[in-house]
Amino acid sequence: MAAYVYRHVLEPFIPLEKQDLLRIQSHVDMLRHTLQQKENHFLLEMLENTLRSLILEVWNIILPRFLYLMHTNCRYHHTVKWYADQLYVSPDALSAKLKKLYGKTANQLISESLIEEAKVCLLNPANSVQDVAEKLCFSDQASFSKFFKRYCGVSPGQLKKQA
Repeated sequence: MAAYVYRHVLEPFIPLEKQDLLRIQSHVDMLRHTLQQKENHFLLEMLENTLRSLILEVWNIILPRFLYLMHTNCRYHHTVKWYADQLYVSPDALSAKLKKLYGKTANQLISESLIEEAKVCLLNPANSVQDVAEKLCFSDQASFSKFFKRYCGVSPGQLKKQA
């Protein structure tokens, strides 16, 4: 198992910064060293703590990447599954970690980011509601309007009139 993990540290699924790679590699080295110890009464505790630390390091890499992906792709991708697939984690694990850290699920964060994009587009007088729906990759104007009203309490047309 350690060899498998170590191979993926050297050649990860997603490119890692050198500093991230070094932090993960040090955890894998600690695991390997701990496993090689023959008589250590605290071996299990050492392994558990090292694995916990490794998992935290991995999440320290994944969460900023999620936030970056969300801000750069929320116009085009509205589902948690797409982001989870990009980060090689399950949608449930991603949402649970975000909920624990930010108090919001991945879906809530994506929706908030999408609403901000929608507001910016709607406040531009050159854009119609239909144009904004198309720019934000909604299937049609009605689904965009329903989404927008659910989060903002007013329809996109009302927001444009108020502006």
